[in-house]
Amino acid sequence: MKKYLVISIVILSLIAIFLLLFFFRDKLPKSDTIRTNSEEVEALVDITQSEMSAFVFATQESSTDHRIHINLTPFLTLNIDNSKISELYIENFKGESGIGEVLLIHPTTLATNTIGRTFLFTESSEPIKNETITSVGESITYAVVETVSKFNEVSNTGNITPHFGIIIKDISTVNYQEILEKEKIFEGSKYLEYSKVDVEKLNTEIQFDLRIKFEDGKEYFKRFKGTLKGSKLETEIAPLILLEVVEK
Repeated sequence: MKKYLVISIVILSLIAIFLLLFFFRDKLPKSDTIRTNSEEVEALVDITQSEMSAFVFATQESSTDHRIHINLTPFLTLNIDNSKISELYIENFKGESGIGEVLLIHPTTLATNTIGRTFLFTESSEPIKNETITSVGESITYAVVETVSKFNEVSNTGNITPHFGIIIKDISTVNYQEILEKEKIFEGSKYLEYSKVDVEKLNTEIQFDLRIKFEDGKEYFKRFKGTLKGSKLETEIAPLILLEVVEK
């Protein structure tokens, strides 16, 4: 009898541990080890461009409430000449800023030949509002095709450009009506100046992983990071930021 009691306690304890691990799995520390490629796989991919541009823009909530945001447009181009890929992902996105929320903007099924689009990969006829700037997760899965026609697609070989965006949301507010009445003119290029935001708080770091799976089963991994210096936005309309490869 005592033997069966001990066995029952052990089984119940294991079940309790399993349930705790299941419900609190997102709070457990995760391994941040960078996966490396073999020389053979590394040679398959040539990174021809890896940078971002930053640009201040505003959403017009009302005449007294223009919300200011920063859009980061990545320019990530890969060249794969001797193989074909079957899958491509942007994963493990992280963004940290002294002000505002850093969001990964996913590409949509909007056609790449669309004349004019928003930072959210929607038609320009659909105005952006503060509440519409959202993210659907920290990872993006692309459709791999022979001929790209939509923003959420990438080519299976040759020049490959995964489209995505990053927005630092709601960094400040500007009263458009008050400034217009006071100065008789409102200059769209001066949103940051009007806001009087501390540019040092705009310093932002982003990081993400690129994962590619080839048709023959091989996988390629690369981690990128970039840093925006807020002070650059005072002197440059669209400063460029290098996306550096993180080796370890």
